[in-house]
Amino acid sequence: MTILGYKRVTVILSIVCVALLALCVSSFVGSVPLRAQLMMAGDQVHVFEEMRSRAVRGTPSEAAGCLEYVANYYPSGTKQVTGSQVDRLVEQARASAIREILADLRSKTGEDLGTDAEAWIQKYSRRN
Repeated sequence: MTILGYKRVTVILSIVCVALLALCVSSFVGSVPLRAQLMMAGDQVHVFEEMRSRAVRGTPSEAAGCLEYVANYYPSGTKQVTGSQVDRLVEQARASAIREILADLRSKTGEDLGTDAEAWIQKYSRRN
């Protein structure tokens, strides 16, 4: 191969390297928002689990307070884009925690006020 041939190969390889570097930077920058969403979602799910655990250990009044916290903690559309996959996962975790707290309240109180968290909060919350 001649000197001119080596120069052409060098230029082509340099262009390919710059394009690959640009692709890597673009991929990294594009993943930052998703990482942030996942971190926030993890925090939310952790809070739901902590409140569920506290509710199970507490009195009906304390459980109602935990239920209120779970039901109102950063509702859909505040930390996550409403309807996104991450939002659906967070809302699924919220619904699960609410169901478990309601089941615990039914067991503790012997009452059944249905599946509406607000009815339980109104009856058993300390703020009332």
